[in-house]
Amino acid sequence: MGDCAFCRIGQREIDEDLVAYRSENVFIVPALKQRPNNPGHALVLPVSHLTDLHDVPPDLLHELIEVTARVTSAVKDAYGATGSTVTQNNHIPGQALHHVHIHVIPRFEDDAFRMPETELREAPRDMRLARAAALRKALRPRA
Repeated sequence: MGDCAFCRIGQREIDEDLVAYRSENVFIVPALKQRPNNPGHALVLPVSHLTDLHDVPPDLLHELIEVTARVTSAVKDAYGATGSTVTQNNHIPGQALHHVHIHVIPRFEDDAFRMPETELREAPRDMRLARAAALRKALRPRA
């Protein structure tokens, strides 16, 4: 899918430096749009172009959820989060990119989290690079 930005990242065509984790089938990037009170919002995605969660093959679905679980732990080390909120959208109104992705949103005390978030803003690339580096470090296996 040449016009899908997530496919282009998955195929290593663009933004490789934003990838915090990669396996053969799954990768993680910081979300382009970030909540001011929830730094570190990340997306867990399949490399292959799939548009609906219910169409993801069971083995890949297992890996997506397993990697998502790792991210929920890693955001504590990477960003000092106290927990996380995990969401997945399936062809919702206004969705721009139709490629399966799971959101992991770090949560903090008194963060006033709400959905939808009216303060959601595009994060500068340097901020996303720093967040990818922090998450990459926190995802490394412990010795």
